[in-house]
Amino acid sequence: MTLLRLAAVTAAALIASMPAVDRAHAQAQGGRTEMGDLRTAGAQQQARDRQSVLNREQAMDALEGDRRRTDRRGRQPSPEQIARSAQAAATAAGLSCQVGESALLGTTNDNNELYEVACVDGAGYILTTATPPQTFDCLMLAAQAEQMRAQGSEAPANSVCALPVNQNGAVVVASFAREAGVPCQVDAGKALGATPEGNLVYEVGCAGADGYHIEKTAQGWSKTDCLQIMGMSLTCQFTTPEEQVAGFHPLLVGTAIDDCDTQRIQLLAQNDTGRFIEVKCASGDGYVAQVKDNAVTQIYPCDRAQRIGSGCTLTRIAAPEAAAGQ
Repeated sequence: MTLLRLAAVTAAALIASMPAVDRAHAQAQGGRTEMGDLRTAGAQQQARDRQSVLNREQAMDALEGDRRRTDRRGRQPSPEQIARSAQAAATAAGLSCQVGESALLGTTNDNNELYEVACVDGAGYILTTATPPQTFDCLMLAAQAEQMRAQGSEAPANSVCALPVNQNGAVVVASFAREAGVPCQVDAGKALGATPEGNLVYEVGCAGADGYHIEKTAQGWSKTDCLQIMGMSLTCQFTTPEEQVAGFHPLLVGTAIDDCDTQRIQLLAQNDTGRFIEVKCASGDGYVAQVKDNAVTQIYPCDRAQRIGSGCTLTRIAAPEAAAGQ
């Protein structure tokens, strides 16, 4: 999956034999396998803020200009004329967009007209009539504006989409999530930016379940659940620990720990034999559940699974010396 190439490939850490536990070879997660070491410096500044949200400076430069609602000849066209011109600009830009709403924003510094459009399929853009036309995704512009606010500045006027229908990014992300095969009811979503390859990445929030990051690649959509994303020391804004537990806990029914009142989970490792997920119980006990094909295949107590990934960290484990002396 391309999303997992956000950092350099590193050698996988394997667990060795463990006393009284089935021998397993689990590649360590938490930023120590295919994803590279992303644990430090804010997960390498959130993978360099997803490539600066697809070149923020380029967008800001292209969108500078006269913000009077006139065309390049200084005229104030009618709504019908704006709709026709906006559709022509969208078609010339190669967008598969049937324009539902449109607005003339003014002209660029190169004296090209600047439009905002909302497509009937939910997507929204700001676009210019330059040759070739330039288009800017409303979700990406919103992500750029959020990044600028986090850095203490404000996005320039008309560098974010303002049509009311373009304000609900979750609707657009939900349509992308359906294409990506995300199996949940989407209740939130936003653009995150792009990978080094230029693939756009979005976060999907799920109602009462683990969320996802989805990525549009040349081959189609790929998806990575937030359990794995967080194991890479990246973040999922729209997913809570309670939602992750709600989606995972039913897998424990009928297992040796089906009486565990699960408080937290985290991904420790994964390989061809499955995923190794730490489970913290309200009782204070901790376990590692090996999960394959959405079913638990093995349970390891945390004190006997210290070489799976980096071992349990949600659960306090007695030091080997203290345990031996008891």
